[in-house]
Amino acid sequence: MNKELPCYIISDLLPLYQDDILSEQTKKDIDRHLSQCKDCKKKMDDMKMQIDVQTSDVELKNNPLKKVRFYQKALTALGAIIAFILGACFPIAVLGLTVLERGEIANYQIQRVKSLWYVLASWSCVAGIIVCAVYFLLILLIRKMIRKNTAKKMFKRIY
Repeated sequence: MNKELPCYIISDLLPLYQDDILSEQTKKDIDRHLSQCKDCKKKMDDMKMQIDVQTSDVELKNNPLKKVRFYQKALTALGAIIAFILGACFPIAVLGLTVLERGEIANYQIQRVKSLWYVLASWSCVAGIIVCAVYFLLILLIRKMIRKNTAKKMFKRIY
């Protein structure tokens, strides 16, 4: 043990020493004491270990949120793709229903589809984009409602 600085003073100064807030002279005195006193050195090592554990806990807490956000984005993209496909199938389904009503496909209908396939494809794309846009608007509306309800609940807790 160092005779100049007793251990209880060093114990009180260790957090400040670790945060590097002390003056240069005080740091030197603590360094000298730590080099001579095994008990205080052990306290310092224990404090460093606690900080390392706390830092790793913070990293573990942040990772699940990143995963949740990733899955939310992935599911939103998947939903948009499904919405686009369903919307794109709508014009094709309308054409198919008209054929089913008659029970047969007339030659002029086959010729018309062959000559105007690009119109059917463009209508399918437009319908897919419209359904996809409606899907995104619904997602935004749901998120806004969730945030609003969460804010209300937090406001009620405060007051």
